Amino acid sequence: MENFLFVCLFLTAATYFCGNIYIFLWQNVIKDGDSIPTGFGFLLPFIPIVFYSLNIGIWKESILSFWVIFIAGLIYAIDDFIGLRPSTRISIAFFFGAMLFWTTLPAYDFISLELFLLFILFGFISIVLTNVINFYDGADLNLASVVFLTGLILVIFSDVNFLIFKNIGWILIAFSFGFGLINRVPLSLYLGDSGCFVIALIFLYFLSNYIHGINHPPEELIIILALPCFDVFYVMLIRLKNKHNMLSRNYLHLYQRIRIRFGGFVHTFPQIINVLGILIISNYIDLNMDKIWEILVLSISFTPIFYILCRFFFVEKNYFFDDGKSIER
Repeated sequence: MENFLFVCLFLTAATYFCGNIYIFLWQNVIKDGDSIPTGFGFLLPFIPIVFYSLNIGIWKESILSFWVIFIAGLIYAIDDFIGLRPSTRISIAFFFGAMLFWTTLPAYDFISLELFLLFILFGFISIVLTNVINFYDGADLNLASVVFLTGLILVIFSDVNFLIFKNIGWILIAFSFGFGLINRVPLSLYLGDSGCFVIALIFLYFLSNYIHGINHPPEELIIILALPCFDVFYVMLIRLKNKHNMLSRNYLHLYQRIRIRFGGFVHTFPQIINVLGILIISNYIDLNMDKIWEILVLSISFTPIFYILCRFFFVEKNYFFDDGKSIER
């Protein structure tokens, strides 16, 4: 445990140090001092690659996946630096989602149709998750809290036989602390589109491992994505209702409305409470089904109710299911 804490503190300090260097390079080399540094998150998968050189045994089954994630984030970082067309971003997300599935493909053979369909499925999931997580990179500590909770779930719930997931958990916790120390300051540093893409691919890496049965990530990871996914779905309904341009920026998400109304870091509370609520309920309710389905059912059941209550009590009435421009009902 002491070694883990030492490594965690070291990675936290290293992330904070690299973040400040990144800000300096952004303001003096990449862009200029007037723009907000973004895209820092593409460096996250480089950390497991470094650890692979120190302990090949633990990481050998996953190093190819993290190289793919790192290269994918590096390419996607072009969007943070100079911008990419939406069609190009979608193509990159689809390709690397399918590629990541391939890197965890075990030695036994799938039938060709099943393999093809899974490649397509992972490509589309990559597109969806990238956009969901990207919507959560719009307020200080918001995405940092998602990364932290993911790491915490991995550290607490990963089976001792799958040490790699606990190691990834510690890395995510340390990265979230180091990044959060900077990100807590408004308009200081963001993970960016490439960072959101990297986080989406990390979740795809967990899913791919689960499907292939090579390693067994904790099913509780589903809970992390429950609120962001429902929030994006809810806001999309609002935007469709009001005939918005779906590619335009909006400030309708739950965390955005809470941040605008209350300030501070109150906007991070719903995500934390939602995760804790589902975990507590899962300890007291037995649905007599496999754990992954139990977690999924609880997430789908609890999250919408909790979300609607948060929206009702903490968001302005003309934003409850509207864009705030119409006359308050």
